[in-house]
Amino acid sequence: MKSWPIIVLLVLLCSCSGSAEDKMADESDQDTLIVDSLELYSGMVKQYPNSSESYYQRAAYLIRQGDIQSAQADLESAIAIDSSVNKVRTLYADVMVAQLDLETGKYNYEYVLSNDSSNVKALMGLAKIYALLENNAQAVYYLGTLLEYNPYYADAYFMKGMIYQSDYYKTGRQESWDRAVSSYQTAVEQDPNYYSAYVALGVMHDQVNSDLALEYYNAALEVYPESIEAWYNIGWFYQKRGDIDNAQATYRRLNQIDSTYAEGYYNQGYIQLINIGNVDSAIFFFDKAVYFDPEYYKAYNNLGLCYEKKKDYNEARKYYQKAIEIYPDFQLAKDNLNALQ
Repeated sequence: MKSWPIIVLLVLLCSCSGSAEDKMADESDQDTLIVDSLELYSGMVKQYPNSSESYYQRAAYLIRQGDIQSAQADLESAIAIDSSVNKVRTLYADVMVAQLDLETGKYNYEYVLSNDSSNVKALMGLAKIYALLENNAQAVYYLGTLLEYNPYYADAYFMKGMIYQSDYYKTGRQESWDRAVSSYQTAVEQDPNYYSAYVALGVMHDQVNSDLALEYYNAALEVYPESIEAWYNIGWFYQKRGDIDNAQATYRRLNQIDSTYAEGYYNQGYIQLINIGNVDSAIFFFDKAVYFDPEYYKAYNNLGLCYEKKKDYNEARKYYQKAIEIYPDFQLAKDNLNALQ
């Protein structure tokens, strides 16, 4: 492996306890702050053009910025300089898998494992590939191998949960349900802040009408208090059970967090139309839904229903037609429109 000069980046992010004076930046300290920027990493590449590490660092930055294509080019440059660096190969494999080039990803993960059989990132990467290929047995094999080396790796338990959950949806086997729940539960035991595992547990319990779902959704909110996903799932939990007051309160909270989230308005409109019978209020919420999501064909259909109830048949036809225009196979809107002819 080629050597690379050590660059020390002093990032002063000490936001822990302390007085106001402690948190004030003195002008004399400004030259110690280094901004995480493309210019910084491009400067490293320019200064050390024969270093795979400089290209690797810039690639990692570009990935954080969502520029996958440029990151791929940098990682290929790093590999051309030194093909033996495992972390470069692993990140390159990650990038290729993200672009669904599974063969290239697989080749590079296997290359890493040929040098380091206990490399958990490569083992995790191969598990992801086989899961994408729906070869669950092979995916579970690599996850099991990973956990032999690191039994505390929460992501591996989470992926096992996803695999078993998928199998449960396909087969309905209780064993798969039990294994999925157990895997997700182990993930949160290893990492109590594992938001996605709490949501997955909530969804699974919700789908079998277990009240435990609410506990897991609330646990997810403790980790991420402004999670649209968790708030929506809680609202739907209440709505399905006929707890209209809590459902409406939850959707209102959701739209306070994200005033553009169309699903929240749609469900409030549905409650107003179906559960409460307040047509004008339902129109208000469905209008909000289509304002923020102009392709929301179900909301257009429900606006048609609202105007039909108001005996404004021209408006009703307009909205049914709009729903069909967006989604030509929407049979419900077709039936509603035909009933008005």
